[in-house]
Amino acid sequence: MWGTLLDVTRPLLAAGQIGEGLSHTMMMTLSAAVAGGGLLMALAKRLRVPGIVLLLYGGITLGPEGWGIVQPDSLGPILNVLVSLAVGLILFEGGLTLNVEGYKTAPRIIRNLLTVGVLTTWLCTSAVIWLVMGYEPTFALLAGTLVTVTGPTVISPILKRIRLQWNLHHILHWEGVLIDPIGVFLAVLAYEWVVMGGGELAFVNLVLRLVGGLVIGFGAGELICWLLRHRFIPEDMINVFMLSSAVATFGLTDAFISESGLLAVTVAGLIVGSRQPPGLEPIIEFKSVITDLLIGFIFILLTARLDLAQFATFGWKGFLIVGAVVALIRPLAITLSSWGQDLDWREKLFLSWVAPRGVVAASMASLFTLSLSEQGSYENPAFIETFVYSVIIVTVVLQGFSAGPLAGLLRLQEKPRMGWLIVGAHPVARAVAKFLRDQRQVPVALIDGNRRAVGEAQAEGLVAFFADAREVAQLEERDELRGIGRLLAFTDNEDLNELLCQKWAGAFGKDHVYRWATIQKNQEGTIGTVLWSWMPKPSMISSEIMLGDAAIIELTGERIRTPGNLAALMTANPREVLLDPGPETRLKADKPEPVSLYLQREADHLLQALRPELVLSVEAKNRSELLEQLVTHLSGQFPELSISRTLQEIQERENAAPTLLGHGIALPHAHLSGLSETIAVLAQIPDGMTYYAGEDEPVRLVFLLLSPPEQPEMHLAVLGEIARLCSDEQVRDQLMACDDMEEILVIIRRHRRHHTPYADVRG
Repeated sequence: MWGTLLDVTRPLLAAGQIGEGLSHTMMMTLSAAVAGGGLLMALAKRLRVPGIVLLLYGGITLGPEGWGIVQPDSLGPILNVLVSLAVGLILFEGGLTLNVEGYKTAPRIIRNLLTVGVLTTWLCTSAVIWLVMGYEPTFALLAGTLVTVTGPTVISPILKRIRLQWNLHHILHWEGVLIDPIGVFLAVLAYEWVVMGGGELAFVNLVLRLVGGLVIGFGAGELICWLLRHRFIPEDMINVFMLSSAVATFGLTDAFISESGLLAVTVAGLIVGSRQPPGLEPIIEFKSVITDLLIGFIFILLTARLDLAQFATFGWKGFLIVGAVVALIRPLAITLSSWGQDLDWREKLFLSWVAPRGVVAASMASLFTLSLSEQGSYENPAFIETFVYSVIIVTVVLQGFSAGPLAGLLRLQEKPRMGWLIVGAHPVARAVAKFLRDQRQVPVALIDGNRRAVGEAQAEGLVAFFADAREVAQLEERDELRGIGRLLAFTDNEDLNELLCQKWAGAFGKDHVYRWATIQKNQEGTIGTVLWSWMPKPSMISSEIMLGDAAIIELTGERIRTPGNLAALMTANPREVLLDPGPETRLKADKPEPVSLYLQREADHLLQALRPELVLSVEAKNRSELLEQLVTHLSGQFPELSISRTLQEIQERENAAPTLLGHGIALPHAHLSGLSETIAVLAQIPDGMTYYAGEDEPVRLVFLLLSPPEQPEMHLAVLGEIARLCSDEQVRDQLMACDDMEEILVIIRRHRRHHTPYADVRG
């Protein structure tokens, strides 16, 4: 391959034949192919249509048959090199993303489709080509291999659009994902045989190329894994390393053993994907971006070089073969593969009809056509390209647009997905999952990166699995997500929760993603309905539950209007659920009798930290004087406190981030090593004082909070309780006006008992 490139470019450069005009044409061709391919791929994803549909139209429109912007012939033999390299990278990425476990756990019919189905399609198609067109058997076998693959880039948009029932969705998805490497392997073997012209020498050379490609690919894959496992590659350079490794594997193999690069790079990808070395997930994400760009780029070049006249001269024989592939051979493959399986005639009919071919088939067909045309060994090598593109156009257009109506006619479309995916398997999430499953009677699945939490959820009879919830594309097809169409991001990390809502909004819809956050309502531009903003971090509530300081309880009947220390999480019956319900909201259907899920918290962290002797009235002229009085008072209760060090920690924290809450209230706080517990001081300043220079409103109430560094959750919980307490105007006025320090604690307890902030959200 590289020799071809050098042989072509050196003479041209030496002779000055790459003049300004040709150079300009080449630049326009490459630029338009990259830009047009990328934009059309993005548009196809937005419209949820197979990218190949827009790429076919775009390539013909931009090519000589249309506007003439893309001129593939200007690239000369370099086009073959570009196509080979691009196909190699696409196949490498396909190997990386191949889910070996998915094949192992796939239903028997999927394994049959990958074996019996592939062989049936290959051999029957080859036989029809041989009988109808009269081509040599080896040439017919090569053409037949190229229509055995139904790629995920074509089938996935169709499945997302028509919402097929799960078992059929599962079969078609995994067939598309797993069949590419198998079909490519067959195609490469057949191509090797055709290139060598058959015979004993051809067989020997085929074996050499096969063994060479397998050995080099296996060695390259193992070397890549070894380097990644031993951290030889800097983390920020792993993506560059992987891309370079794929190119090197392809180029070096092709240089030593001609035409073996495709096999080697496919095997290398399969090895790396199956070994799962560290850092593979970001590599796959990066490679998928490169692959999408390459698919768009190379497909624009390939379709631009198509001569529409070759389809006009395809003749009735050619279209007879295409019709046989679609209407006879696919149904035969499904019949044989589903023999003895639990599929009715409607399901078999649908599977027989839907088998769109995609980008890999087209790329391989063009690559083989270019190579065979250079050799001149066959009378009509363009037949391969014409035949494969005809099958692609017929299957993508005809089946793509008819799959939805056919599924509706056969009543094979899935019911609305009302189930929930909850990110987090902590005790609170498990209680919510059980409630939704039992009361709403919908499927619920928990996902977590903590294996222990997942195991505890499974031990309680819940559907739970260990995975990264950010990997939406890899998770959508898991069996655990069957019937699920809503997300609840319920982790301690608010930013992660929002990110998860953004990622899953494309799969479930923006109105069906929810998240826990401390903000009370969605900010502009954010995605995900906020739930339970009044609740501390889920991990803290979970700790309270395990300590017996909190509980999740269910009560039947109308929701309690004055729940005291009960906060309603949700109310449901089998028809409807209210998430984060307010006391005045009601279910639309009052029968059967609703059930509410409450969080009951016995622990009161502010009152635990705020002892009677730490509530005082002071007079101070400025902040420094005030803080010195408070810390001096604390040192009398806690002798281990160093007054100077404590004042320094607080002042540094205050200088870095002022802690005025507004309404005449300040909340200085700090983490202080040496403390064994969280402590709080409440100081009332009857005459008020200027806390910060330039502040117009005098400060009349100060909470001082100190916590050990190892208790961040407790520190945040007390801060949250103080903020909620001071957000109530009536309580603020009572605290500032009260002249009995003991009564202040009574006011706080009264507020704690009756304060239950709600927000009504229907899900």
